[in-house]
Amino acid sequence: MLQHRRQPAVNLPILRSGLGTSNIPKAPRTMVQKRYSTLGSLLEQIQDNEAKKLYPRLALFEALSGFKDKYKPRQQSEDPICEARRNFLDSFAYLCDVQKGGNTVTAVALQQRPHSDFLWMAANEGIRDDIRVYATDILANLRTATLENQRILQDTIFKLAVEKCKPRIQFYKENVQKYATNCRMSLRHREKDDTVKLIRAKLKKLSEPRSSWTVEAYVDLCHDMRNAEYHQIKRYSANAGDEFSRLAHYVWRLGATREAANTVVEAMVTVPSLKRVHEIRTVSAPATVEKTIHPSCVSPHEVLHGISADSASRNPMHYKHAFARLHELDSPFVRPIHSSMVSRQTIVTRVHAELQIADTFSRSRDIEFVDKDKYIGCSKSACYFCYNWLCNHKHYYVQPATHHKIIPGCRGPDDNLNETGRNVLVDMYSKIVRQIGQDILDFLQENLQPRLQYMSTEASSRATSRLSATRR
Repeated sequence: MLQHRRQPAVNLPILRSGLGTSNIPKAPRTMVQKRYSTLGSLLEQIQDNEAKKLYPRLALFEALSGFKDKYKPRQQSEDPICEARRNFLDSFAYLCDVQKGGNTVTAVALQQRPHSDFLWMAANEGIRDDIRVYATDILANLRTATLENQRILQDTIFKLAVEKCKPRIQFYKENVQKYATNCRMSLRHREKDDTVKLIRAKLKKLSEPRSSWTVEAYVDLCHDMRNAEYHQIKRYSANAGDEFSRLAHYVWRLGATREAANTVVEAMVTVPSLKRVHEIRTVSAPATVEKTIHPSCVSPHEVLHGISADSASRNPMHYKHAFARLHELDSPFVRPIHSSMVSRQTIVTRVHAELQIADTFSRSRDIEFVDKDKYIGCSKSACYFCYNWLCNHKHYYVQPATHHKIIPGCRGPDDNLNETGRNVLVDMYSKIVRQIGQDILDFLQENLQPRLQYMSTEASSRATSRLSATRR
């Protein structure tokens, strides 16, 4: 069990560092810069960066904040055809993310070819054979889309998705029923105006569904509630973690399968060129890899030392408030920030699906995005790491939607890299490391508070389907 001595007040700058002792930094330390040239030494630089900068900073920022910021929607296009195509990609990816959790989080992109286009798919832990068959079946149905059969085809795709996504849907359904029951009971103590009566009646349907209802009917009920009832439920919420907030979240998520089914069909009708997609290709997911934080970098103050040394400002007073704020958050007797970082000394990492797609397109000169729109659709908004990766990449990918969750278990695409590839990885890690450092400084200097929110958003990154508001 780790033992830590009592820390003094901030104006007496003595603090425990890691498992030993050191002074609270008053100025950036001199950093010894290594030079790397060969392929082997580039790998050494990457590993050194990961152990001493990237993962220590991710672990510190996660311990401080959890989320960097509130949800941010994707970059919008002024071209309605482009927007409809992006809607298609996000929704198709969602339909293929069949399980709750991160394993099947799916990313997709369109490759332009002379006669027919490819739909590329990747998942955090690889596209399973059964999911590829299911995706191919959806695509074959979608190519038959017309304005006349649009409604029927939406129901067909929806039923396929409900059957394939049973684990995810069942998880949401159980939570909707639980919180609908609790919230309905809570509303018994409210003044019984017409709004309360209507909401309680709707919640009764959710908590006590008819035995004759199919799963599809239950999902459609939640989808229909995305209009007035969802916002009415949210108004009764006092904070982000209470039962009304949770109910609203799960109602929204359960309706997402219907929304995605509606959207992919609508997009096929709106963008006829999507029918050029005749083949699905998949990316082989890189293996998970354990990364270890260097023992000298598990101290929050040592990490902040490194950030200050890397910063453009060399004025020690510029960082005085940041160090004082960190000392305040990492209280002397409990040291929650330090304890969190110690628990993260070994991190299991994977290359997230959207980065697998980005890497596949960036490595080949023969793979081009349809209409040069470098958009990668994903079943879940990008995490903090992936958002910064895509926004800082030299190929200028479209800014994705992001939930800003700080997930240390990420890494850049690093399979089978030649010297050029390793130089790219070195450059990308340098950019990401600088960004994390700046965000940590901003968090500390601006006295920001940890955020509590969901990774699955309750607001679409795209325009709502025109049919979604009228379907009953």
